[in-house]
Amino acid sequence: MALLNKKYSDVHTKTGDEKTALKQKYDDGHINTLLDLAEQEVNPEFGALLYQIQEMQDDITEVRRYLTEEVGDGAKGDTGPQGPQGQAGTNGSDGKDAGVYGSDLKILPNQFMSNDDGKALNFAVIEDDNKSTIGVRVNEADCELFAMIPIPEGKSVSSFQVFASDRLTTTLSVVDYTNGSVQNVAIGDTTKAISLGKKPLASTSTNYVSITVVTTATNQVIYGAKLTLT
Repeated sequence: MALLNKKYSDVHTKTGDEKTALKQKYDDGHINTLLDLAEQEVNPEFGALLYQIQEMQDDITEVRRYLTEEVGDGAKGDTGPQGPQGQAGTNGSDGKDAGVYGSDLKILPNQFMSNDDGKALNFAVIEDDNKSTIGVRVNEADCELFAMIPIPEGKSVSSFQVFASDRLTTTLSVVDYTNGSVQNVAIGDTTKAISLGKKPLASTSTNYVSITVVTTATNQVIYGAKLTLT
């Protein structure tokens, strides 16, 4: 729910020196005159007014405490856009840990796309003819599938695995997104997790990983993949 428009109007329009003069009257304790008149039953309505003003001030103080100590800047609460579950939060769709469950970063079928090796319909399609499974496949046997995934900031990739209907060769490469340079890091097949060796691949400001799956037929389905993070 969006913040509603304010209902109150300005109590006064004094600014600059005139506002400073008002503050000086407060600092001099003239607010206590109202309290004295209320306690002396001269103007008991002033007592009711001061009570309500103090209640509102206490509420405002608590709201400020909550925002600064528990929420942050007001946008970082659990359901705020920058909060853990918000779009830009750690676990949100655009957050640095998006798609991470435990130490696994999940790669979905729709993140794979085909290269240009085919002669005509060289694109990946969602395979759902078997109603009990869903995945992605190539539309021409000459094509391969690629998934490109950023490594979350502060994390490293120690292994990866592709889940498929067949035993297929798969490679993980590191790419520099500023110039497209690519370097193979590990190769294996879809029957097991593939380790990157003793030195995990760390995230940098310019790198991401590319997973290649060498498909050889149009009935080979990729169900998904994962990166194991450390």
